[in-house]
Amino acid sequence: MPQMRHPLPGAHGLPARPARAESADVLAMRKAARQELAHAKRLRADAEKYHRETAMRARSEAQQLMLKARLAVDKEIAAITRKATEEVQKVLADIRVIRITAQEELAAQRKFTDAARLATMSLDLNRVEQQAAPKPAKKAHAVASRKA
Repeated sequence: MPQMRHPLPGAHGLPARPARAESADVLAMRKAARQELAHAKRLRADAEKYHRETAMRARSEAQQLMLKARLAVDKEIAAITRKATEEVQKVLADIRVIRITAQEELAAQRKFTDAARLATMSLDLNRVEQQAAPKPAKKAHAVASRKA
């Protein structure tokens, strides 16, 4: 009669368990693994959702900051432009005043020049008249004075 063999030891050197006991342990391990997998999937889904929400919130806040910065820059540009325009208007007003003053001064100088020219002409005419007028004879006048 053939000899009956004893069951072979398991993979770890332990005696093999009955098939029924192995399947209960394996089923329990599979169940635990499935639960861990489900839990890991939930954690991953939550992490991805959190990532999407955080990224969306960050983009939104970045856009708001950019918009606020643009508005602030536009406001500052408008203020600088307004100030520059006011300063240019003041300079133009000063230039007008200077131009009017210069024109008045030039007109006064023309009047003085015209008056000086007229005075010179008058003096010249008086000299010409004095030179052209007959000179009374001093001798005849002197003689007539002596006779009297």
